[in-house]
Amino acid sequence: MIGQYFQTAVRKPSGSALEEFMLLNGRYSNFTKETFFIRYISGPGWDQDLERLQAWQKQSAPKGAGFVFARSLASQPPAADAGKYLDLYHGGSVLFPFRFENRIWQDAFERGFSRTLDLFKQARGRSEESILRNFAIKMLYWIDTYFPALFVETTKMTRFPKFACGGTVKLPEYLFLYLLFLLGCDVLYISPSQDVSVNSGELLELSLKIQGPPPQPAAAAAVRPPAPQGGRVVVPMDRIRRSDRTAPPAAPPAPAPSPATSAAAPARRPLEFEELARFASSVVMLQVFDQKDQCFKTGSGVIISEKGYVLTNFHVVSGGRYYGILLEEETDVFYTNELIKYHPDYDLAVLRMEKHRTPIPISKGAKKLVRGQKVVAIGSPLGLFNSVSDGIISGFRNMEKVSMIQFTAPVSHGSSGGALLDMYGELIGLITAGYDDGQNLNLAVDCQTIAQFVRGLL
Repeated sequence: MIGQYFQTAVRKPSGSALEEFMLLNGRYSNFTKETFFIRYISGPGWDQDLERLQAWQKQSAPKGAGFVFARSLASQPPAADAGKYLDLYHGGSVLFPFRFENRIWQDAFERGFSRTLDLFKQARGRSEESILRNFAIKMLYWIDTYFPALFVETTKMTRFPKFACGGTVKLPEYLFLYLLFLLGCDVLYISPSQDVSVNSGELLELSLKIQGPPPQPAAAAAVRPPAPQGGRVVVPMDRIRRSDRTAPPAAPPAPAPSPATSAAAPARRPLEFEELARFASSVVMLQVFDQKDQCFKTGSGVIISEKGYVLTNFHVVSGGRYYGILLEEETDVFYTNELIKYHPDYDLAVLRMEKHRTPIPISKGAKKLVRGQKVVAIGSPLGLFNSVSDGIISGFRNMEKVSMIQFTAPVSHGSSGGALLDMYGELIGLITAGYDDGQNLNLAVDCQTIAQFVRGLL
């Protein structure tokens, strides 16, 4: 029961999901609306299904009802409008950009919005205000964009709208579709093969998955996949595409087991420089964008968790509205606005991205660091993506009560947030600063400070 007098019930198609979605109008009686919320995997007929939906929206939709088909939902509001939606969100007090004149419908709207916020917090397992605020801003943007075209009647419930969309649907998009469903809107997500990317069985039970007809058998043939195109592509914000969570093509070598784990295990051997260079696949280049969608600085970051957490410097991410993340052997830029945690005094920060890679392990300090010890630095100095250099630890410094490692491996501007590794491939420091008037006088926040900062995230 969402409103005091209004509720929805899922209707399961008796025939073709697409046909019923386009043609049937769910019954509304005794303040209950039979409503579609379908995830339709259309299979080989996807192109034809899209053409039918487009024609249906233009020609078949009855007058006086909102019928909308969106090939995908925009992932972010335009930069010029971001302040508008931020002003509409005041923590628990929300000013909606759309309002129903019907009291029952407005009550269902407000309760449904609160419900989506609760589901988002439950699914993410965290309730930081910045993360919740970013989600709420997206929801308000989609409400402002689609509600006027969908809910053309706001005073009486004579006919209910229908909304179909494709593209990549993750947790925020899925909860927006669920909000439409709660308001009596028939909802169809259509995809050729992939389902929505929501890691919660309980949330998926809010909708119904329908599998389209299987592909026709064809003669077996050896097909060579097309060669990937080189280069990296920076795309406009309204066309951002994030890849799914696939395993990295070249993961760093796993460190040899420690003698402490098994009496029979051999001692770890130091890795060759060629082996250490492979850890560059877990070091990223960061682009920092301002309110005008301009990249105004770059830096580096280190993947420290299989959950997509990227460790970097606070001075790298400060002042950014959102961030572009570039990974080795990827042609896409992955965007995020999720600044999970930061500490200005330590000059440390953690971002989260959807793409997953094998993390670099943080040294637990089992072996004490010493002067003269060999190290390897990986970062993107002056925008030169993932350059690898070697050197030694030349000293240990306390800079404003933060423990720093001084090292000689060459780094430059853009290396900030990069990895300082020991010869076993463990992260012993995060590259932070260098002296422009000195030769190879560089500093990194040490692993003890890093471990204290990321406690609770790993």
